[in-house]
Amino acid sequence: MKQVQITVPYEKTEAVLDFLLDGLNIKNVMKFNADNAIVLQFRIIDDSVNETIEGLKSRGVGVEFGFIDILDLKASLPRETEEAANDTKIQREATLAVEEIYENVKKQASLSFDYIAFVILAAVMAGFGLIQNNITVIVASMLLSPLMGPMLGVALGYVVRDRALFVKGTKNEMIGVILSLSVGAIMALVMPLLQPEAIATIVNDVDHSILTEITRRAGFASIDVGVAIFSGAAVAVSITRGDMSSLVGVAISAALMPPAVNAAMMTVLGLAIGHTGVLLVGGGSFLLLGMNILLIDLAAIVMFRVKKLTSIANKSATWTAVTKFKVTRSDSLYHHRTTEKKPEEAAIFKPAPKGKPPKEDVEETPSDSSETEESG
Repeated sequence: MKQVQITVPYEKTEAVLDFLLDGLNIKNVMKFNADNAIVLQFRIIDDSVNETIEGLKSRGVGVEFGFIDILDLKASLPRETEEAANDTKIQREATLAVEEIYENVKKQASLSFDYIAFVILAAVMAGFGLIQNNITVIVASMLLSPLMGPMLGVALGYVVRDRALFVKGTKNEMIGVILSLSVGAIMALVMPLLQPEAIATIVNDVDHSILTEITRRAGFASIDVGVAIFSGAAVAVSITRGDMSSLVGVAISAALMPPAVNAAMMTVLGLAIGHTGVLLVGGGSFLLLGMNILLIDLAAIVMFRVKKLTSIANKSATWTAVTKFKVTRSDSLYHHRTTEKKPEEAAIFKPAPKGKPPKEDVEETPSDSSETEESG
């Protein structure tokens, strides 16, 4: 359940209210008369949010004038009974408004200390899992990896035509991949110190085509293409519903983190020991990584299109803010000024002259003067 609050100027109130009641069939619209505008407030189910907001934007609300605020309601009493038709209707459109999806993705695509830390930690765990041929450790690295956020930023930025989000997602995605590659290269250099027998084991596995977590990432097959496509589509569907969990991010991390670490680790190791087979494994991992990035982004873009996400309408050059609405009542929240009062003249302080005090300050009473004459 969502609560939508619309702030509109006085002259636009009737048109917007009629559109809500007749055009969008919104019930129980509350109207508040604020000091400098009109506030309309109502509740709707999640499945109707996108349609309602797009309809309001088509009438200029939030684009030409006014504000639209969407608030999450954890619970609402009494519970509203949804129509039976809603249970059987298969809805293709996004549950959230495109502005809500945009804000969620923007946060996840941002560069922060936590993002960098999780990328490095996940890459180290992926490297250990690859060296030990331990699938459990590799899966744990996928749970830590935050690479899903920037990839969603690339796809959503392209769909809604937001260049800033597209550039931010691309830049932070590349930073994450470069950090993963760097960790893989470092682990190849310290491998003789960490596990000396691992180099001989890797060379033997490559020479004899033994399938391990390292050698299976020496290229891509049809199943790898399917993993990339379906994981990109799945994460796009999840973000449009607002119930994205970390398990969806595992599919993205499975396609990015292990191949990135494996590509750098095998390339550096192959150059260090002069083994062509190990170099080819590193090159195949680079191809797998590039293919996964491309297909995940394309699948997410297609799914965003299927969910009917449109471009975000920016405010026009003639947009009117609430502060520019004409004030028709009082200037103050609590007091109503009826008549204008002229400002009183301020008192002027005149210091007394030095020496004896001025005459007006000394007053002689008749009683005092008579007593003086009798004493004389």
